[in-house]
Amino acid sequence: MKNNKKNLIVTGILFLFVMLSFNSCKKEFLNTPPPNITDKTFFSDDNAALTALAGVYDPLGWYNFSQLTEWAIGDAVSDDAEKGGGGDGDYAEIYALTTFTANAENPLIAKRWNDFYIGVNRANRLIEGITDNDNITPSVQKRILAEAKFLRAFYYFELVKTWGGVPIVDHILSPSEYTPARNTIEECWAFIENDLKAAKDGLPRKSELDATELGRATWGAAAAFLTKAYIFQEKWQDAYDLATEIVNSGEYDLEANYGDEFTIATDNGIEAVFEIQFKDLHMPGWLDENEGCHLEVMMRSRDDRNGGWGFDQPTQSLYDEFEEGDPRRSYTIISHLDTLWKGTPDEEVFYTLKDPVHNPDSYTGYYNRKRALPASQRGNGEDQAGMNLRVVRFAEVLLWQAEAAAHLGLDWETPINRVRARVGLGASPYSDPIEAVYHERRVELGMEGHRYWDLVRTGRGNLMDGYTDNKRYLLIPQIEINLNPNLEQNPY
Repeated sequence: MKNNKKNLIVTGILFLFVMLSFNSCKKEFLNTPPPNITDKTFFSDDNAALTALAGVYDPLGWYNFSQLTEWAIGDAVSDDAEKGGGGDGDYAEIYALTTFTANAENPLIAKRWNDFYIGVNRANRLIEGITDNDNITPSVQKRILAEAKFLRAFYYFELVKTWGGVPIVDHILSPSEYTPARNTIEECWAFIENDLKAAKDGLPRKSELDATELGRATWGAAAAFLTKAYIFQEKWQDAYDLATEIVNSGEYDLEANYGDEFTIATDNGIEAVFEIQFKDLHMPGWLDENEGCHLEVMMRSRDDRNGGWGFDQPTQSLYDEFEEGDPRRSYTIISHLDTLWKGTPDEEVFYTLKDPVHNPDSYTGYYNRKRALPASQRGNGEDQAGMNLRVVRFAEVLLWQAEAAAHLGLDWETPINRVRARVGLGASPYSDPIEAVYHERRVELGMEGHRYWDLVRTGRGNLMDGYTDNKRYLLIPQIEINLNPNLEQNPY
């Protein structure tokens, strides 16, 4: 589905829906083309409501969000990675972000804002369309409303972590409402919390899903995002209590082998709390956002013997953060002459060092392994790799529990030791609880788009070259300021 380029708040974008068949493959739920039907058809029965729900999920997989700006900001702006690619001019918009010189005209940030509000608008349309609607079976109505509120909270979470307080839109706007002012960040967090609490109460457990429903939001997904909201607000007791409830639920566990977590085989597996679904549908087209994922080719070594584009290159700083003997380093970072998938037809040697003939654009000498797929699983086009994007893993829930416990003076070692034991490591080498948590988050979640947000939310932005405290939040896109004079710009 092509992204709508128009401003949501000002133009009142109409809701576009994606077809859905719940008897089809689990990933077809989020990867099916839109129908040509009228708005009033949507909410006539349960199937129509389910069709609309798929449309609310749809922006999760759009290119500019999950396949571009999440790693560009989360990894490349931080000290974990360099932008990479074919020089500073290759995605110059990302380079501007990484040097903290981006202005309000940056098109990537404009798309990020726009796409999230499209998601909000779709959720609002669905919520309004099925609330107290006698055409919808009550049990179906309850679950879909919960999923819609989870997704609306997801999109608002991304807006708030990127820009701070933003306009809260909780219904379909009339023309007189197209230019709302920004709400406070406290109001936004309260709105997110309320949606996630409502979602948590109305969603099934992951263990209650059948195979065709994997990938849909669950109680655990809503509880995890509510925990994350508490973490961002430093509501440590709330975060600890809810993380502990998730841990004790028995719904999730760690994959036995850390490296297996980043394979297609473990999509929606035991460690998956919430994932963005991708599938290679073997469809022609370029960036039509209705098929697979672009990240594999984007992050593969740019050396012409490997044939990737070389973005999101891990830094020496991240490499050095790993303790000697920690196997997570080799499952996070590809080094020069590493051989992956040994003993299979996909066996491949990776070349990562700067080479004037084969790889003149290597910046760090490392590449991201967590998006690497063997040749047989890369799809038949650059945007057709099928591995899901891990948004929340159970390991992160354990680390949230540890972080909250560290701030409360409670047992932080048990959850951290559980994460470390999975990879054969003993107790943390850090005696300070907070430092132990920060270290463990960096090595456990490295190159998964978390580092920048961790640094700024914990007041450690000074670890990034060019960062100053006034750059905590990105500039609101200038096109939004032009269209809505009631939006107050962030300092930067």
